[in-house]
Amino acid sequence: MTVAVCAGFYACRYGLQRPVMSVYALFGVIALGVLSRMTGSGRARSAGVVRALPVALTLTAVGTLLAVHTLTAVLGMVVVGFTFTFSAVAGPRVAGPSSGLQLCYILACFPPYAPQQIGDRLAGLALGMGLLAAAERWLLPEKPTRGYRTRLALASATAARLAARLAADGRTGEGTDDRTVDAIADDLSPARLPQGERPAAPSRTSRAYAQAGASARTLLHQLRGLTHTRPDCPDALAAALLEAVADTCRHTAEALRDEAPPRPGAVHEAIVRFQTARRRAVHERPEPDPRFRAAVLAAAESARNVELAARVALCGRGIGSVEPRSLFWYADAPTWWLWARRVRAHLTPRSVLFQNAVRVALGLGVARLVAGLLDLSHGFWVLLAVLTLVRTTVVQTRQAVARALAGTLAGALCAAALLTVLGPDSMVYAALLAPVMIATFALGPLLGIAWAQAMFTVLVSIVFAQLAPATWQLDEVRLLDVLIGSTVGLLCGLLAWPRGARRELLNAMARLLRECAGLVTSVTAAILTGPGRGAPVNGEPASHALVLAQTAYAQYLSEPGSPELDGDATDWHVALMVGQHALAGSYWIPLYDRPDRAALTEREAHEARRQAVTLSRTLTATAAAADGGGPSYDPAEPLPPAGPPAADVPELADLELWLAILRNDVHLLHEPARRPHGAGSA
Repeated sequence: MTVAVCAGFYACRYGLQRPVMSVYALFGVIALGVLSRMTGSGRARSAGVVRALPVALTLTAVGTLLAVHTLTAVLGMVVVGFTFTFSAVAGPRVAGPSSGLQLCYILACFPPYAPQQIGDRLAGLALGMGLLAAAERWLLPEKPTRGYRTRLALASATAARLAARLAADGRTGEGTDDRTVDAIADDLSPARLPQGERPAAPSRTSRAYAQAGASARTLLHQLRGLTHTRPDCPDALAAALLEAVADTCRHTAEALRDEAPPRPGAVHEAIVRFQTARRRAVHERPEPDPRFRAAVLAAAESARNVELAARVALCGRGIGSVEPRSLFWYADAPTWWLWARRVRAHLTPRSVLFQNAVRVALGLGVARLVAGLLDLSHGFWVLLAVLTLVRTTVVQTRQAVARALAGTLAGALCAAALLTVLGPDSMVYAALLAPVMIATFALGPLLGIAWAQAMFTVLVSIVFAQLAPATWQLDEVRLLDVLIGSTVGLLCGLLAWPRGARRELLNAMARLLRECAGLVTSVTAAILTGPGRGAPVNGEPASHALVLAQTAYAQYLSEPGSPELDGDATDWHVALMVGQHALAGSYWIPLYDRPDRAALTEREAHEARRQAVTLSRTLTATAAAADGGGPSYDPAEPLPPAGPPAADVPELADLELWLAILRNDVHLLHEPARRPHGAGSA
């Protein structure tokens, strides 16, 4: 960044004698290099800067034209602030440069209204961003990380080895220890990837990779669990299904490595054969271990989901519709509709992304209005303070403002002394620019916001001293502007959702748990209604609730804990697992043939309903507690265990396994309540 800034600034200021062009060259680098969250390898960041260039030029041109009146500039600021902050719905790759792009509008929308300067402004910005892209690409570039497709291929290959080993009853095949399997599964967590490389966009490919990754993680854990619960006597029926799982995972891994459509696996046909043979065998003799076969069937369904999701990701819309439609609804949907669906899902006050966008837009709009009404000479510093200091909670904002003001005051004193001692000699400041910039860019992020603000204050003083004669009053103006911007940011944080994601997290989790409670009873009722090919239970409300809960939880993790959270007896990450497991079961359990009513005894049906109703009530009680409306489940009194599986009704064993997984999730949900105070949570 220092090389890019100095090359552009010196060339424009001293070579071309274009001060305006030099300012925009400098801030073009700062906008995309400092304020933006560009992640990934040097090549990826360079490509991100190039993609952002047309948007930055457009915002600069619009800001230049709207600076004609304060009102037009304020309205433009509100629109730009909301739009680019809300762009987080499109995923981190799109949202990464949003703060930097807002700075491009901020810098141009302030007086003087000078449309005749638009050429210099655009040229300087293009030069600065072009130099930054070149520096990211060729100057000390970071090596590319393992992409999600590569990690997914490794997980599929590992699953193939585990399934082959299980099919051979553990006597042959390459073994893989539990820690290795866990590490490969954890590598599929989006948190392990740079933000820009996470499959979080609304596009078909991102959705498919995210679904494949979640299914692959589940599959690895299922297969690892099967290695510890394998029955003593061989089970030829389960072994045949596991061989199909291994074959499908092997083909999927090869396709992901070659980035080619996978060959159709045999797992779907194997599932049908397994269910048919399983039902036929019931009339001859009871199943040797119904729960083991149910677990093998669940693993096969996960493998099928991995294969189909990988096929959608690699083939695109050309694959057509994919069954089950409720799970792969996006496979043949138009791209514009996928984006519209994501935006519509977050256009609600319940979305933390919507809340953040309103908060930032309000703060920037008010700051631009105040700067215009007070006719501040360097008013863009007011908006820059709002842009960089506003946080998602008023507590965070207050802490950031206090540190920033202390740092700005210290930096202003140092810069004022520097300007007084050195006088108007611009060449001295030109010599100081590079070392001060390196110190600012390198040490600021390491030492905290106070140091960053102090060093940035010195840096901008050195820059503006080269553009026009400057005195210590320049730092007085910057301190005043930062104070005004901080005050505006505090007021907006106090008025607009001051508690951040805490309250919204509880609302979202309560809604998710209620939807899961409904799925439990609906799926159980569907299984017990009688024979016939079923259809997935409608999980759309639960799916939408899960999306909002995931975004609220992601923001919640980014906020520091407040005293009210101490001793919280709920592990909300497990609540997301409840949602994922409930949705998965609602998709695949009803797809299989439902049990014959004649094969069901009244005791077995009653036991299944009892488990479902008890679990549903527990989830509802936990949701009520999250909303503050009732007592929660007491972890000291665990849920009643499931009865023995119905050996003569294999479909019922599948249902009981699903309910057992959810019961275990609920138990983990309140696990911190039994830990000593201060103990860490998983």
